[in-house]
Amino acid sequence: MPPQTPIQALPDSVHTVWKRLETHLLCLPILTRTVILLIAVIHMLGVCGFAMLDWFALDVGKMDLGQMHRLNTYPLVHVGLLHALLNILALTPLLERFEREVGTLKTLLLVLGPLVTFPGGLYVGIEILLLGAYDSVAGASALVFTLMANEAVKTFLEKPTYSIAGYGIPSWMAPIFWLVVVSILVPGASILGHFCGLIIGYLYACHYLRLLEPSENILGKVESKLNFITRRVPFYISLENRTEMNHMELLPTSISSRTQSTSRATTSIPMESGSGFAAAGPGRVLGS
Repeated sequence: MPPQTPIQALPDSVHTVWKRLETHLLCLPILTRTVILLIAVIHMLGVCGFAMLDWFALDVGKMDLGQMHRLNTYPLVHVGLLHALLNILALTPLLERFEREVGTLKTLLLVLGPLVTFPGGLYVGIEILLLGAYDSVAGASALVFTLMANEAVKTFLEKPTYSIAGYGIPSWMAPIFWLVVVSILVPGASILGHFCGLIIGYLYACHYLRLLEPSENILGKVESKLNFITRRVPFYISLENRTEMNHMELLPTSISSRTQSTSRATTSIPMESGSGFAAAGPGRVLGS
C-alpha cells in the first residue's frame, strides 16, 4: 500500500472536520479572501524589513492631510505573527457573512468607507480632543468589533436575551462582554479602539449610518454594466446573489444554558504589544 499522507492518517472525525474546513475556505467570497491575503502579505513585508507599521498604522501623532490613508490601512498591519493570525481568525467568518449578505461591491465600499474610517476617525478625535494623547494603534480588531456589533443587533431581533445564571441578558450586549474580556486578559490592547469599533457597529446596525450607504440602485446599474467582468471574477457576490444568513450566537454555551455555541468569531484572543510573540514596532495592538 502507498504511504498515507498526514491528512489521510488523521482519525475519521478529525479528517471530516478538516475537509469541511478546507471546503469552506476554498469557497470564501473574493473580498474576504483578498483582505486576508493583504494582511498576510503586509505582515510578511514587515518581517522582511519594510516599515509597514510606520507607513500604515493609525498614528495619531502623524495625522495630517497627507496621512489620511491611515484611516483605511490600519486594519491591515499587525505587530506580530500571532497578533495577525488571531485577527484573521476573528475577522474571516464575520467579514464572510457580511459580504454574503450585502454583496461584494457594497461590502468593498462600506469597508473602504464608514466601517473602517469612522472608527479610526472617532479614535483620533477622542485621543486629541478628550485625552490629549497621541497613541498609535494597528490591527483589524476595530473592524472585528464593528461587524460583531452588527451581528449582535441582528441576533437581538431574533433572540432578545441570553439566560446566564438565571438572568436574562440582552443579546445585543454580547460584544460588550467580549470587550470586557479582552480588556482583562490583554492589558496592552487598545480598549478605546475596540470601543470605537463597537460604537460604529451599533450605529450602523441601528440604521443611523445608512444614509452613508451606497445606493443599491446605482450599484445594481454598475454591476450590470460590468457584468462581463464580474461574472469572470471567482466567488464574486453580486446584489442578485446575496444570501440572508442565520445570525450567529456570540456567547459560548459554558455561560448560557439555553444557547448553542455557533459562534465562529469568539475563538481568538488579542495580543498585547508587549508580548514576547509580538514584533518590535510602533503602536499599541488594536487586536482581537
